[in-house]
Amino acid sequence: KYSEGMPGNRYYGGNEYIDEIENLCRSRALECFCLDPSKWGVNVQPYSGSPANFAAYTAVLSPHDRIMGLDLPSGGHLTHGYYTSGGKKISATSIYFESLPYKVNFETGYIDYEKLEEKAMDFRPKLIICGGSAYPRDWDYARFR
Repeated sequence: KYSEGMPGNRYYGGNEYIDEIENLCRSRALECFCLDPSKWGVNVQPYSGSPANFAAYTAVLSPHDRIMGLDLPSGGHLTHGYYTSGGKKISATSIYFESLPYKVNFETGYIDYEKLEEKAMDFRPKLIICGGSAYPRDWDYARFR
């Protein structure tokens, strides 16, 4: 979910919890540097989704941990560990972590959950990313668990 804008003044609704988290983070950052909030401000938002994703990954993973994400041509995001069919690692995620994509069934346009499960059982990733940039279907979240 995107949380564009500042806490209490977002472009979309449903950001109450992220507002609380962001405000807490802002106040802690000011406190950490002994800054007076009446004179100083701090923006703790990442400048785009790519560094936000990488920050989340590095919070829960170690270098060379294994991840799986939806393949970029299937609607995934570049930061989900994409590499070319020739094996060239394109993103920091694919360089920093060992990644293996899962894909859609090109006949149905839906994620092939059976193949995803089979690959995951063999690859044993520490993290499976459930999300994408251009996958227009509903996700079967229960199957990811």
